[in-house]
Amino acid sequence: MTAQARAELESRLRRPDLGENGFEAGSESLTRLDALEDLVALLDAGKISATGEPGGINTHVHTAKSFSYFASPSDAVWQARLADLAIFGINDHYTIAGHPEFDAACRIAGVEPLFSMEAVATWDEAFRAGATVNDPSNPGRTYLTAKGVTRDFPPGCQGERDLATMNAALLARNREMTAKLCAWIETKLGKADALDFDDVLALTPHGQPTERHVSEAAARYLESEFTDENARREAGETLLETEVTVETLRDNASFQNLVRAQTLKSGKPAFVEESPEAFIPVERMVSLSLDLGAIPTYPVLGNPVTPWEEDLDALYDRLEDLEIRAIEVIPDRNTAERLLDIVEKAATRGFPVFNGTEHNTKSEQPLVDKFFFDERFRPHFERGARVLIEHQKARESG
Repeated sequence: MTAQARAELESRLRRPDLGENGFEAGSESLTRLDALEDLVALLDAGKISATGEPGGINTHVHTAKSFSYFASPSDAVWQARLADLAIFGINDHYTIAGHPEFDAACRIAGVEPLFSMEAVATWDEAFRAGATVNDPSNPGRTYLTAKGVTRDFPPGCQGERDLATMNAALLARNREMTAKLCAWIETKLGKADALDFDDVLALTPHGQPTERHVSEAAARYLESEFTDENARREAGETLLETEVTVETLRDNASFQNLVRAQTLKSGKPAFVEESPEAFIPVERMVSLSLDLGAIPTYPVLGNPVTPWEEDLDALYDRLEDLEIRAIEVIPDRNTAERLLDIVEKAATRGFPVFNGTEHNTKSEQPLVDKFFFDERFRPHFERGARVLIEHQKARESG
């Protein structure tokens, strides 16, 4: 086994499959799942070594089906197998398109799969009070997850209509932001027609771009147009109207984040206000989860502490009123003290707690959060994962 052969197989996990944008017929001899199967066989034969502590759990990562460090569901699962995870969960924004590949990949890799989806709703009570919930920048905006998805939408159900409406509104917004960003590039750099929306769509498997894809397309344009690093840094500073360090320029994730912050956020030149149609009421998001055969779940932000999360008992009371009786956390965002308060108060209510890392940027980070193997937290996270596993099995068996 040569390093080159391994690299070629891993590279295949990062290229499109049939039916995805960028796929070229006849250019691939292996599917991503074929490549993963070969990699797992090499690992099982001792020619590749796993690097993580066995038994880790992660119920919440994004893949390229929305936006992610991982180029595909198979890529994510291979990294999970290398990290010796026991249980692993896909949790893309606004889509379950990655679930079939993720399921097949986990079974090849010998990892227990979990299936979820995340979207943003409006909590009217918080919005009227001007209070932020688990989006620290937008009052009333509320991330919710459908944990343990066990079916497609029943045809014609409200959840299916709501998801289609939200995705259409988000697509229209991203198209308009791309046009505004293109105009801003022409204004600041004198470069006409720098971006086309097709450039953004090309970065997605199925033409479902996010705001992050818009900033990625702009960053790629600057890299291709200004091949000299100094010229690119100067162009970046002119376009973004802020200092661009060499370190930021050389780190793709950091530079894309800077482009997003300086052009697409509120008050910036390419910002477009979200349509109200992009955010259904939180009650309908709960129903959408149920339409997917999933457990409606609230992601506790933890830090920063928002007004809606300051009093955890009041938060959990409100969740129970909405018939939400499960939470999830991204532990790495929290202090041990804050996280302990979240999970212990959830346990007193019988709420399962699901843990994850998100991986919703191009930045590399560990797949096991920093608190998982801490015995103050591990039992809570293991119990939550078992709830999801048994929920999926029970639904599968009818």
